[in-house]
Amino acid sequence: MEDFITSLQDLFIGLFAGMSGLAVGLIGIFCGLIVLLAVYFIRIHIAYRMAVNRHRDPLGWALLSFFVSPLLTWIILLIAGDGR
Repeated sequence: MEDFITSLQDLFIGLFAGMSGLAVGLIGIFCGLIVLLAVYFIRIHIAYRMAVNRHRDPLGWALLSFFVSPLLTWIILLIAGDGR
């Protein structure tokens, strides 16, 4: 396991060898933000699918999830139940 970690460290050192610490930090922050946005949009998609499965307006629930909170939207959809 230690050899694997050492080889990963060598890989990252080689990739970012010519960059300043600021540039590496900015790349790290950018990648972190991309991951957080992807997770957020996956949660919105889950709310969309929950609305479809409960016969409710999926676009409205996805927008509510985007502007308010995906977790709160999930809870409201669970409480509201089926739309039929």
